[in-house]
Formats: sequence, structure tokens, C-alpha cells
Amino acid sequence: MEAVAWRAPIAPIAQTPARGEARDLSATVRCEAAAAPSAQAGGARCLHDHELHLIGAAPARLRIGSGADEETHSFAPGTVVLLGPRLPRSLAFEHRAQPGGCSSSGSGGLVLRFSDEPLKRGMALFPELADAGPLLARARLGVQFVGLEAGTLARLRRIETLQGLARFSEFTALLHELAQWGDYRVLSGVALAGEGLGEDTQALRIHKALDHIRENYAEALSLAEVGALVGMRENAFSRSFRRATGQTFTDFVIGLRVAKACRLLASTRQHVSSICYEVGFNNISNFNRHFRRIEGMTPGEFRARRSPSAG
Repeated sequence: MEAVAWRAPIAPIAQTPARGEARDLSATVRCEAAAAPSAQAGGARCLHDHELHLIGAAPARLRIGSGADEETHSFAPGTVVLLGPRLPRSLAFEHRAQPGGCSSSGSGGLVLRFSDEPLKRGMALFPELADAGPLLARARLGVQFVGLEAGTLARLRRIETLQGLARFSEFTALLHELAQWGDYRVLSGVALAGEGLGEDTQALRIHKALDHIRENYAEALSLAEVGALVGMRENAFSRSFRRATGQTFTDFVIGLRVAKACRLLASTRQHVSSICYEVGFNNISNFNRHFRRIEGMTPGEFRARRSPSAG
């Protein structure tokens, strides 16, 4: 099969609108199939909409950034990626052509496009929408969601079949699920130049730090080293981290290690001391103390309660 490049169009292609299409173009959330390639050419392109991509039946590749800062990412079918406004992306996704043209709606790619400003105005009117604020801040660097549940993917596809208030209601429910999903990775390590993001810039750096902590929780981690990794002084990083997570750096790392230990205790028969060192604690007494403080019981008691034979 021949590889073809698909590039996100800047504006709708001029043609006779199908029934309901004009309404869709003026809607807050617009849906497009991502299977058909675009005839547009060009290098890095900065769009003014958010784009939520569901990769179709074929693998895809994204080039994000430009020049020396360009990064390339490969995505498996079923991957969901959120790209924020004004994020430079060159050639966007590349799909392999499917036999017979576009894929069916069950396996083809899908793109939801939504503008930044309507959501910001909505947050001022409806405080509940502000829960999506951190998610949209992360989108400025691109976000790949890892291991989304089937129900969330089904909701994303269902949006394509809806119109009007029903579509917007389903979209806000999807935003909530994505905002609460903790397993993700930020795609670009470079903040946008000249954007003047202010507090958003700090938020992006904190999310980058969180990615690093999640990937290296079992290693020795220090506040100063992680702060330096994201380009922040120790005191500023400490304040920003606590404001973003509600926890100190140390408490967050310990809580993450205990959470990982809980999964191993519930799903394996590894010895408690083995789990202790695997998740990053340097001695068993320290592990037991923090585990009891957070879970209210010892690791052994936790395992006993989670055992299928526990009654």
C-alpha cells in the first residue's frame, strides 16, 4: 500500500455543502473524517483550533514543531492525540491508503476541531468548564492519551453522529473524561516562542515534570534536579508544583510509589520487600511507614484484603 500524507486543512474546502454541513461549520465542535488526504502542501503550519485526533485503522506519524526543534512521533491505531492552537506541526499525520478509499466509520480516523475562544468565554459563564483548563494548557504542547477505555473512544465516535446541543453535551462529557485521565504524555518539549503564555508556561513545565516523574518514579528524584530539567529554579518549581498538584514534590513522589506498590501487591505474588525496592523506596521500614500512612494498613494487610479468597 502506498503511503500518503494527510494535512489538516486551514479552512474548509470550497464546495457545495451537504445537508447539515453548513450548520456543522458554524458549530462549536466540528467533526471530520481523517482518512482522505489533502492536496495542500507546505511546511510547519500553526492552526487556531484545537484538534482531537483519533487515529484510524492504519498507523500514523506526526511531525510537531519546526526546524531544529521538530519532533516526530508514531502512533498506533486507536491512539487519541490532542493538539492545541498555534502549535507548529509539519505534514501532520501520514496514513497508509486503505483498499477502496476511505475507511468505514468504525475503523477510520476522526478529527474533532474546536476553537479556543468560545471555551474561554464559556468558562467565564459556566465555572464547571474550568475543569478542562489544565487539559487545554497541556494541549499547547500536544498530548497523547495512553490506554483510554473503550467507553471514552465510543463517546468520541458518537459525537460525529450528533448535532446541536446533543453534540455539545457529549463533547463536554468527553472533555471531562480526558481531563481526568492521568495516563498521558506531552509530545513537545519546547515551549512556544513569542506566545506570552505567562502562568500557562509554568503549567506546561509542571506537566512536563509530571511526565518525567511518572516515567522515572523508581529512580532517585530530587526537587532541584527535576526543576532544572524543566527550566525552573528550585523555589519557583516547588511553589508551582504544589499549586498545580495540591501536594509537595516529596509527597507526590511517595504517593505515586505507594500507588504503584498497591498495583503490584494486588496483581502479583512478589515479596513485599521486592516490591519496596522496585517502586523506589530504599528500605523496607520507610516503605511500611509511608504505606500505612497513606493506605491506613500494612502492605501485607492490603494484599490480604485484595486477595480473591478474602471474604
